[in-house]
Amino acid sequence: MSDDVVLPPLGPHGGPRTKGVRNPKILPSGGRRDYILARLERDGRHDLAEAIREGRVSALTIAVEMGWTKRPETLGLGSGNAAKRRQHQLRALTGDKRLRAYQELWLGPGNDGSIYNSPEELRASWEENRPEVMRIWATNGKRPMAWWYFDAPGLGLKWPGYDRQQSYLYDHNVLSEEERTQLLAFWRREFDHNQSPVHLDWADVPASLRRRWMTARKRRPRAAEASEKAPDVASGVEGEEKKAYGLKSTAAAGTLE
Repeated sequence: MSDDVVLPPLGPHGGPRTKGVRNPKILPSGGRRDYILARLERDGRHDLAEAIREGRVSALTIAVEMGWTKRPETLGLGSGNAAKRRQHQLRALTGDKRLRAYQELWLGPGNDGSIYNSPEELRASWEENRPEVMRIWATNGKRPMAWWYFDAPGLGLKWPGYDRQQSYLYDHNVLSEEERTQLLAFWRREFDHNQSPVHLDWADVPASLRRRWMTARKRRPRAAEASEKAPDVASGVEGEEKKAYGLKSTAAAGTLE
C-alpha cells in the first residue's frame, strides 16, 4: 500500500452525539486500522504506521500498547503463543532496553506495567535520558509523560490531558518560540476555517486566542460600514463649506448668490 494514501480526518473531540448515528465524513475512535493509522500519522509516529502497513505488527497491538484501546477478552482457550508473538513484535520495534526506556519516558508505562523496579530507578533513567527524550518528543506543544511527572510540578503545572497540552502550555508560557510560532499559524488557520466550538476544541485553540480573534472578527463589519459612510460625511462637509462662502449647491443652481 502506498504511503501517500490520504486518510479521512479524525473525529473531533467532544461535541453533540446521536446514539447509533455516525458522521460519515469522519473516522470513529477505537480499534479500526484506518483510525489507528491516521492517529499515528497525526502524532508523528510514522515508524509504527509503517510497521503496520508492512505487516510487521497489527494495528490493534499498537493501539493497545499506546493505551488507545483494550484487547478483547479471550475465552482462555489459546496456548499463549499469540501473546508471546505480540511481545516479540513489539520488542523488535522498540529495540533494546534503552529504546524501551525512551518509550516509557515518552508515553508512560505500557499495559504490562513499568520496566522500572522503583520510582527511584525511573527518576534516575529520566535524569540520564532527559536531554535526548526532550529533543525527540518535546515538540509541537507537547511534552513526554516523564516531564509531566518530574518537571511540571516544579513549574506549578498539572497534567491537562493529552489533547489539551498545547493550549495549556501556551497559556503558561512554557513553549519555545518556534513552537509558539508554529502553533499560532496552525490555530489561526483552523479558526479562519471554522469558528465552531467543536472544531476549535479539536484544534485545541486557547480560549484567550478565541476571544481575541472573535472580537476582531466582529469589529470588521462595523469598520467596513463606517468606511462606506465616509464619502457621505465628506460631501456634507463640502456643502457646509460652500454655504459658508455664499455658494449654492451645484445640484440646485450652480451659480453664485
